[in-house]
Amino acid sequence: MGALSYMLFKPKRNIANIKPEYAISASQLLTEFTKDEPAANAKYLSTAYGKVIQVSGILAEKTEVGDTTLTLSLRETTDMKEGGIHCSMEKIEIPKGRLLKVGDSISVKGECTGYIDITNEVLMVKCLVVRNH
Repeated sequence: MGALSYMLFKPKRNIANIKPEYAISASQLLTEFTKDEPAANAKYLSTAYGKVIQVSGILAEKTEVGDTTLTLSLRETTDMKEGGIHCSMEKIEIPKGRLLKVGDSISVKGECTGYIDITNEVLMVKCLVVRNH
């Protein structure tokens, strides 16, 4: 019961103030998960929170649902049709994310929460854009 309470009420981290543990390209991060998911999980995930990482790549897709959800998909190129890094933006970052265009080269910082092999996507949450090249 104590672990459940902690997970439900754990304090929110301010990602903007946290130095990323890794800075990596979208293609390199995806390759690590596809080649050896258990090793990548050990490297990029933690039990309490996902580790904060910074990922650079090409903005291949933007998906917006209402005013509260914006997801950016980073890939090596815009020609890739599947896979990539799926970045759910922090609500406060949505206006900044709306300004980005597909094809932009960007860096995003957030918590890595895992990999979905069916869609070949690495998932990140609480993301913010740290650099628009």
